[in-house]
Amino acid sequence: MSQSLETLSPRQLRILERLARDGQLSVEPLAVDFEVTPQTIRRDLGVLCDLGLARRRHGGIERPLGGHNLGHTQRSMLARPAKQAMAAQVVAEIPDGASLALGIGTSVVAVAEALIARRGLRVITNNLQVAQALSSHPDVSVQLAEGQLRPRDLDVVGSATVAFFTRHQVDIAVLGCGGLDAEGLLDFDPEEAAVSRALLRHARRRILVTDASKWGRAAMCRIGPLTDIDLLITDSPPHASEHQMALTEAEAHSLQVMYRQ
Repeated sequence: MSQSLETLSPRQLRILERLARDGQLSVEPLAVDFEVTPQTIRRDLGVLCDLGLARRRHGGIERPLGGHNLGHTQRSMLARPAKQAMAAQVVAEIPDGASLALGIGTSVVAVAEALIARRGLRVITNNLQVAQALSSHPDVSVQLAEGQLRPRDLDVVGSATVAFFTRHQVDIAVLGCGGLDAEGLLDFDPEEAAVSRALLRHARRRILVTDASKWGRAAMCRIGPLTDIDLLITDSPPHASEHQMALTEAEAHSLQVMYRQ
């Protein structure tokens, strides 16, 4: 690739965030919204397609085919303000002295970075970025799970990782997910999903932190239903009526939903 995601312009990053949320984008509305010419937008879309971050369609772009996820560095650049705001809300739900299981994903890393406000925490995680973020915290104990290293994602997964989480029981589990649909939580890889299921089974309270772009995303591996979560912290409601209905039904079964403040 001639250009990396790190060198995308602010407008191109915002277009990529919209694509993650909406699935498809057209040139003319983007040109109006960003107050530039359609030719400028076409160049922006061409860059995203050349990087494999989008797929060309008549009059615009759409998400790439298949259950492909971006790497950790790429994902960490998307929706940063929203992730930081949601992380602050998660931390408000965590008392001093709690035991935590922190899963994979850039939203969970944002939570770890915000935990500087808490004391006396005991943390288990398979997320290398979480461990690094907490390594300089003066009053947090961190235990890193064993497992197979995934350098692209900066985490460990596999049967040893699942067994690690199974051996523990924590006060609160905080996790992200690769996608959401009317049936619940999804991820891109069966090993990711297996680790997330272990976190859910061995925590007294389960918190999912994810932005609304995950609704309708084509992740292929099932983690579990929405009712496996006690608290969903997200930035905005889903757009599709089927997702809105599923969320309403889950709330009727005790799921609590909080939107970014």
